[in-house]
Amino acid sequence: MTTVSRTMSRTAPRLRPVVAALLLAPAGVVSLVAAPAVAACPPDRATLAEHAKDANGVFTGTIEERSAAGRTVTYVVQTDRVYKGVVAESPVEVTTDARRGRCGKPGLRTGAAYVFFVARDGDALTTDSRSGTARATDELVGQVEQLFGDGRPAIEPEPAPVAFTTVAGEPDEIRRVAAPGAALVIVGLLGLVLVAWRARRA
Repeated sequence: MTTVSRTMSRTAPRLRPVVAALLLAPAGVVSLVAAPAVAACPPDRATLAEHAKDANGVFTGTIEERSAAGRTVTYVVQTDRVYKGVVAESPVEVTTDARRGRCGKPGLRTGAAYVFFVARDGDALTTDSRSGTARATDELVGQVEQLFGDGRPAIEPEPAPVAFTTVAGEPDEIRRVAAPGAALVIVGLLGLVLVAWRARRA
């Protein structure tokens, strides 16, 4: 065996870990770079009671319109019953993140009824996949009513106008009742005048 061969045979065991590290390094870099991309919204494990407690508003409504702009989806909701919070108008707008990985809920369907659990940010109402918002099934609505009762309309109906009914012939009836008393008063006054006149003559 030549001197070169002996040198290479002695060097090869020392080079193997270095070569292995160089081969594995790109994979490590790729895994570090790719890690944020696989991040997802944590699963929702809260109970209905916890959702109801955390929400600023709870109401049922039907989605009339859906629009998307950038990273925001906006739903126009015709409200039905309000169980928690103040919803003073109908329809209302509810927004959510368009990205499911950011816990957005962009897949609600136009024309479908939902129970909305919303947070209030100023005048804006928002919801997400961890809020509890879901299709308004009989079962879910029944559970919500167990917590809050029957709810109330989003817009209270205006009170019915008060009507005053005039009874026909009422003035004639009053005159008939008052006439005898007026006659007695007149007779009394005439009597007093007659007594005073006679007194002056005497």
